[in-house]
Amino acid sequence: MPNIYDDDFSKLEHEGWSRVSDQYESAWANLTTQFIDPLLDAVGIHPGMQVLDVACGPGYVSQGIHLRMALPTGLDFSAAMVDLATRLFPHIRFVEGDAQRLEFPDETFDRVVMNFGMAHLIKPQEAIAEAHRVLKRNGKYGFTAWAGPELSPVAKVMNESIMQFADQSIQVPDAPAHYLFSDEQLCRNVLIEHGFDASGIQFRRHFIEWNVPTADFYFETEMRAGVRTVAFLKPQTSETLAKIKAAVREKMQQFYTGESYRLKFCGCVIAAVKR
Repeated sequence: MPNIYDDDFSKLEHEGWSRVSDQYESAWANLTTQFIDPLLDAVGIHPGMQVLDVACGPGYVSQGIHLRMALPTGLDFSAAMVDLATRLFPHIRFVEGDAQRLEFPDETFDRVVMNFGMAHLIKPQEAIAEAHRVLKRNGKYGFTAWAGPELSPVAKVMNESIMQFADQSIQVPDAPAHYLFSDEQLCRNVLIEHGFDASGIQFRRHFIEWNVPTADFYFETEMRAGVRTVAFLKPQTSETLAKIKAAVREKMQQFYTGESYRLKFCGCVIAAVKR
C-alpha cells in the first residue's frame, strides 16, 4: 500500500514505525504484551470467532487470539510490521491497511481489538467509527490506552525531565493529546456517539511493572525505538539530551530493586458492545 497519509503526524508515525519495526521485540514487547490477556478477556474471545486485530504491529495480539481458538486477521499501516508479523506467525493472516479507513465490508467481525494504537492515529474517532461499522450486531470492541503521568510513575519521570530541560520551542506535528483516552468520561462519550451501547461500556485501569536492566534503558529505548516522543527529543542539542538522560537516570533509582528496575505503568482497558 502506498503512503496515503497526507498530514504530518500520520507521516511521522507511518515512517517511524516502519523504520523501527525490527526493534520492537527488544524495545517494547515486554511492556505492551502484558495487556494482551486483559484486553482479550474484556471483549470475551471465544473459539471460532472472527476477530480483527487493528494496529497489530508484530502480531502478538493476533497470536493471543489464535491461542484462544478464534480466527484473527491482523492489520497494520506499516508494511514492515506486516512482514514481521507474517514471519513470526505464518499461520495467521496479516494485511496492510489504515485503522481509520478499514477495507472490510460492514458487519464482518465478531470482535475488533486494538492494543495501544489510538495514540498513533491522527483521527482516532474515525478508527472507533470504523470498528463499529465492521462489527456484527452485538459484537464487542476493545482497546487499550496509556494512563497519564498522574497514574504512571515512570511516565511522570520522563515527562518531568523533558519539561525541565528540553527546548520547548522545538516544533513537532500537531496530534491528538497523547493520553486522550485515559479520560473515562470522554472515552464513554466518544463510544456512545459512534453507536456503542452506553450500558455495555467497560473502563478499567490495569497496573503493571516492566522489569528492565538499567536506569538508562527506558530513555535509550525511546531514543532507539520510539516515534512520537523521539520526534521532539532528537532535534534537542546533545547537551540538552545529556541533561534529560541524567535526570531520568537519577529519578529511576526509586524503582531499583537491587538487581533490576521495576518500572510502574498504568494502562486503560476499554470495551464496548455494538448496539
